[in-house]
Amino acid sequence: MTLSNRFTRRRFLATGTAAAGVALAGKAGFASGRVSAQDSTPAAPMGGIVRLAFNTPATLNPLFSTAGTDQGVERQIYGALVMMTHEATPQLDLAAAIDASDDALTYTFTLADGLMFTDGEPLTSADVAFTFERAINPETGSFWRSRFLNIEGAEEYAGDGVENIAGIQTPDEMTVVHTLINPDATWLTILGDFAGFSIVPKHVFEAIAPADLQNAPVSLAPGPGAGAFTFGEYVADQYISLNRNDGYDPPKANIDQLLLNILPQTVTAMSQLQAGEIDINTITVSDIELVEENENLILSAEPSIQLRVLVPNISRPAFADKRVRQAMHYALDRQAMADELYQGYASVINSPFFAWEWEEGQAPVPNAYDYDPDMARSLLEEASWNASDYNLQMHYIPGNPFDDSLINIVQQQYADVGINYELVQVDVTEYTNRVVSGAPADGSATGDFDLLMVSGGVMGAEPNIVARYFDTASKTPLGANYGHYSNTRVDELFVEGRSTTDIEARKATYTELAGILNDEVPWIFLFRLPALYGVNSRVKGFTAPGHPGRVISSAHNWWIEE
Repeated sequence: MTLSNRFTRRRFLATGTAAAGVALAGKAGFASGRVSAQDSTPAAPMGGIVRLAFNTPATLNPLFSTAGTDQGVERQIYGALVMMTHEATPQLDLAAAIDASDDALTYTFTLADGLMFTDGEPLTSADVAFTFERAINPETGSFWRSRFLNIEGAEEYAGDGVENIAGIQTPDEMTVVHTLINPDATWLTILGDFAGFSIVPKHVFEAIAPADLQNAPVSLAPGPGAGAFTFGEYVADQYISLNRNDGYDPPKANIDQLLLNILPQTVTAMSQLQAGEIDINTITVSDIELVEENENLILSAEPSIQLRVLVPNISRPAFADKRVRQAMHYALDRQAMADELYQGYASVINSPFFAWEWEEGQAPVPNAYDYDPDMARSLLEEASWNASDYNLQMHYIPGNPFDDSLINIVQQQYADVGINYELVQVDVTEYTNRVVSGAPADGSATGDFDLLMVSGGVMGAEPNIVARYFDTASKTPLGANYGHYSNTRVDELFVEGRSTTDIEARKATYTELAGILNDEVPWIFLFRLPALYGVNSRVKGFTAPGHPGRVISSAHNWWIEE
């Protein structure tokens, strides 16, 4: 059963927002010319608190966060030039207008009038330029650096001052100009993902040495921002509070406060949702019946733009041979998992390219990797692979019974063909450190893991997003290439794909890319996931985002009706 068929049979939350966003691009990811802010729709009732389940944040520093949920908090506090909400395309936030040149080489951002940080200091183009400089500065170690290397002068920049980045110009206090080396029709999508690249206050952050920014107090106690909410407090293992910023313009948020309750156990969060102790929570397929049976809850669902994969660290000998990774595909009965565990809400994928110009389908690939354990064993034998040669581990974050079941099924099916590894439970912080901090910027070592199960990404929104996971320059910690994959042809194709606005040319490029990644399998592709939420009926204006990491991205549009 397809994802769309499932959704048409379910009861969903009616959509509605308190303020109209301005979409900046169509499905091709690019629209030249000027886009400006539009009038908002009538204001909704003010007041009230919305409570959500949340995970322990790895950081609340926009220069370092890799989790969409953390970025959602940051963007609501600091604001971004463009933001992602439940929409698939970026929306205007701190920028009141954007001019994109026809050749997709120059983007001019005009800031909104009267932008102020919550400490009373104005937000100007100097803050925007400074934020990009800190992200690009190699001493900072920001994972955003790899995303911004297409800006003129970025790769050569060594931390000597903003004026040395030729492609970032500030002709006046209201204007920022980005000049790119190669055309990029997806530039606004890059700035928008996951929630939006937040703009930090120069007068606060410049006092911190770039190398000290990641561990500075501001990373878990954000300073003054210019977003829709202000930072209240973070009480470890309890909650994060965000309060409405009455100085925010465009329209103020309607609710008084967002209360993000840190509930690492999914069972606890579901129990609190049913009891009305929290208002919104991402749910699993197994929770759907519980939501539908509760008269105070509404199921809100969307075909997801995210996926679930296994990421082998292919810089390690155990996974260096692509035949081993191909065997790891054949060894898994992915369709049975989709049918039984996900009840038809997930679909099997064989590359990271789906939706977008392929609509609900996928880019064509040469190999579907249908379940074939004998083929898996044969490929392992060809590669002279033996589990006893390695001491493999898979690190994972426990607490979600649904995920725990999937992880154990995968481990058993791998053991059946001779791929054995130990399951190791870790918390969010250790998991993040192993994936990102375990990979020094100088390339002297790789991430400290063998195998991970990963969910997320927003690949279905725009195919160039896939670049950050497979481009050579995006190896962690300067990007999201966790598996340390590298292929020069893949690097070239990603440049080609974002350098044209011609849809058919882009489709051809990404189809070739899909074929290469399907053959070399740097990831073990599992499923396109559903985005499912349980929502208390008192909360209005919530629209299911296609990625759970964006669950609070539209919070400035919600309102309460008791």
